[in-house]
Amino acid sequence: MAGSWSYWARIAGFVLATGCALLLQPDAAMAATPLAPVDINECRIIGNRADVSAYKPIVLSFTNRRATAANVVAFTIDYAGRTERIIDRGTFTQNVQIDHAFAGFYNVRYRGPSPSVCRVDYVGFSS
Repeated sequence: MAGSWSYWARIAGFVLATGCALLLQPDAAMAATPLAPVDINECRIIGNRADVSAYKPIVLSFTNRRATAANVVAFTIDYAGRTERIIDRGTFTQNVQIDHAFAGFYNVRYRGPSPSVCRVDYVGFSS
């Protein structure tokens, strides 16, 4: 067929166009994303037979990776169709693992230890 591109020519054209588009991006878009200030090491739900435990069933373990101590960390946890927002306050220094348990998910059927979402929403740092 006259005028049709071969498979490899189309691939090369796509790669070239993608590379040009990336080069035209502003410097801010090209900068590497900084690491999250807080890593979640563990996030699990404790069950008591068929239901979520009534006593502090949310187990969170996290580590502050910044040199500045954090004084508040806010989390969102989704489990069994419900959402809990947890705010932990204290002094969380760099590279020290924090292990805390929290109340939440009352009257929810236990569906295993893994929540569908467990994320850090906010980190406040000491001045």
